[in-house]
Amino acid sequence: MASAAKIEPETLERYRVRLRYKVAYHLGGFCPDIDDIVQETLARFLRAYEEDKIRNPENAPAFLSGVCNNVILEYRRRIWKEPVMEPGMLPSKGWVSPEAEAIEMREAISVALAELSSRDQHLLRAFYLQEKTKEEICRALKMTDPQFRVALFRAKDRFRNVYKEWLKRMEGKRH
Repeated sequence: MASAAKIEPETLERYRVRLRYKVAYHLGGFCPDIDDIVQETLARFLRAYEEDKIRNPENAPAFLSGVCNNVILEYRRRIWKEPVMEPGMLPSKGWVSPEAEAIEMREAISVALAELSSRDQHLLRAFYLQEKTKEEICRALKMTDPQFRVALFRAKDRFRNVYKEWLKRMEGKRH
């Protein structure tokens, strides 16, 4: 990829979709700044591309992913350092910004999922995070509809128990 070569619009759009999914996964789909983070990532990537700063052009997607990781980390640091407040408003005792709570919740979910079996992890991620249909999941896991319903119910129950334990441990650390 020389600077004279251009990235095709279709390729950029594929990158944008993948980045949006990645950012939503790491910060939560309810994060109000997902599109801004994706835009900043693409701007930095294109700047590096145009300035020939990508050592291995064939690894551009990996480079883009690294840029995205950096933008996400910068966003998290900014959220933790600068809570958004109205002028003249004083924070109440124990106040935490909604963005920080979202990041903490995302971490709790990741920790809880990691403690589950790989089947439970796959099932919950596919159904709730990737929003796959019941039929798609049943096909992928070779399950019948009744097996799916029972497996999902049990996976949610195990997740809930692990998540509650994690919350108790975190509350103990705060006090």
